[in-house]
Amino acid sequence: MTVDVDSEIWTVTQEVVSDLGFELVDIELTGNRSQAVIRVYIEKPGGILLSDCVAVSRNLGEVFDEKDVIENSYRLEISSPGIDRPLRKIMDYQRYVGHQVRMRLKSRKQGQRRIVGEIAKVEGNVVNMLLKNGEIVPFSLADIAKANLDVDWDKEFQSLGNTE
Repeated sequence: MTVDVDSEIWTVTQEVVSDLGFELVDIELTGNRSQAVIRVYIEKPGGILLSDCVAVSRNLGEVFDEKDVIENSYRLEISSPGIDRPLRKIMDYQRYVGHQVRMRLKSRKQGQRRIVGEIAKVEGNVVNMLLKNGEIVPFSLADIAKANLDVDWDKEFQSLGNTE
């Protein structure tokens, strides 16, 4: 079971993560009635270390318990968002201009709900995607249900071979 993140959980988590010098990427709530699982994804320039996850876990767990944010028992998991990190905020799209992205739209646009392309540019709350057919199509952030970086493994492996 996955549920929407309660605004109090998001606010408290954002505060703790920011105070420790990290960026909050996403939160997932899963589990069942007897135990919730709270997955918190964090990022920082240069990447996330295990010690970073431990620091966030300790601090966030203490604050959750002090403020009684979670009613039942819970398990807290902290990690990096991974190579296929989700894109949620407009700032995420701006950071990854030129990268390939997989998007799922809230409703069909040009007959499609699933889009794969490169972020060409970002203007205001509009993400302009360069599609494989060469067309640039604008998508409002409000129209995007989910988006993740989409690693082009062929391109990545080619770059490994070019170490001259």
